[in-house]
Amino acid sequence: MSCDARLTKGKKVDVCYQRGKPATTFIAGGCERLEVDEYLTVVNGKVKLADGTVCNALLEIDETSSGEHCGTGIFFTEPDGACNITFQGDENFLTPLGKTKEQVYPYKYRYEPGLVHCYDHHIDEETGWSIF
Repeated sequence: MSCDARLTKGKKVDVCYQRGKPATTFIAGGCERLEVDEYLTVVNGKVKLADGTVCNALLEIDETSSGEHCGTGIFFTEPDGACNITFQGDENFLTPLGKTKEQVYPYKYRYEPGLVHCYDHHIDEETGWSIF
């Protein structure tokens, strides 16, 4: 399994964020925005893991609190080549990434300008990567 952005780019994954509503299809490396509710917006982005691996991701952002980063889902390839996603809160988050805790944390994230509709003080204005 791999979470390398080059291997997941362009692959689709369905994610259900709202109970009772159909899943949303996200494309790894895409430029999508989903307003889940008044507090949570999900956008495509990238994460740079502690070991330097860059992965396609979904970033959960609270636009009502200066861009608070609430969650991360990382796209990865299954052994058969299919694409899937694992979320940071999942019990076995590291397993499908094929990484250790030290290889993943701390990670940085970024999203395309314009996807988040608030001033995000967590982002470096020059590079677009999160500041930790």
